[in-house]
Amino acid sequence: MFFFKKNISSCLYIFFILLTFNFIEFSTKEALAKTFVVSKIEVQEKYNLNFNKLKVIDRGFTKAFDDISQMILERKDLDKIRNTPINDIKKLIENFSILDEKFINQKYKSIMEVEFNRKKLIKFLDTKNITISLPKKINVFLIPVLVDLETNNFNYLSENIFAKSWQNIEKNYFQISYVMPNEDVEDYLSIKNNLQDIENYNFKKILKKYYFENFIIMIIFKQKNNIKFYSKINFDNKFKIISKNFINKNIEDQADLNSMILNIKNKYEDNWKSINKMSLSTSVPIRLLVESNNTEKTLNLENALGNLDFVNRYNIEKFDSNMIIYKVYYSSSPKRFLKDILSYGISIDTSSTNWKIK
Repeated sequence: MFFFKKNISSCLYIFFILLTFNFIEFSTKEALAKTFVVSKIEVQEKYNLNFNKLKVIDRGFTKAFDDISQMILERKDLDKIRNTPINDIKKLIENFSILDEKFINQKYKSIMEVEFNRKKLIKFLDTKNITISLPKKINVFLIPVLVDLETNNFNYLSENIFAKSWQNIEKNYFQISYVMPNEDVEDYLSIKNNLQDIENYNFKKILKKYYFENFIIMIIFKQKNNIKFYSKINFDNKFKIISKNFINKNIEDQADLNSMILNIKNKYEDNWKSINKMSLSTSVPIRLLVESNNTEKTLNLENALGNLDFVNRYNIEKFDSNMIIYKVYYSSSPKRFLKDILSYGISIDTSSTNWKIK
């Protein structure tokens, strides 16, 4: 009987050791193995004797590269890669598909989806000394106020020409979606009562009604054909004030109006990108502890780590009968890591050096 028990113990020990090695092998992951996907790439070409579908696809690749560049780079870095040869762009593409194609009125039209290899793209941009910002969609509450400095009057929402045209200006690379307040007499009166010091008004009374974490208070000052945007931006609890002047612009001219809105939207996009910048060379190592007998917690943790954008890679540093210690390389602040992983329902006890999964 003793011999039988001893054999069982030996077998269990061997099984545990084999499981440990397998666990370590399959739990060491590169989080950057994903792709960047660019959808809704529209290209068209005249359909005649000189038609070449491969050239049309190349144009789609160039357009997709332009979109992904504007999606992950601040505008100040775009010139560094503006004339990238098509052969270099093709090396970065993991896959592509033509979602729809039509021949109409002697024209070929297609809609493409292009997947860029994330690791290759980051490495390519690193050779240009460019740090990417990870694309991340965000909903932002926008309060638009147009102030006429000559009449000392203001326009809000339906009477504000910028607000009425705001949602019409859309680009494939935009990460910010805007939500505006409802027409409300009380809100209107709050702004009117604070119009003389509108730049310093905090708009808290309006903001409290809508429960948005991220918001922009956009005050537009008009004096004849000179327009000034004064914006208070709060993204991820990071507050910033930016201003932009436009000279000799006619807001009644749709082209002038559209160009100003696009310019300001791009500035807001850049501000959001600056918060989401990723640097592989400055990854913060984070150690996480989870009980080795809790399979559900382990699987949930690995699923979260595999999906969090700022996780470069992770591996199992230690494994025994009581505890698994993960070492995570994270390309942002520990504070952001705690916030991001909480979105997967994972709470962490940070009271010790090695954080523990609750």
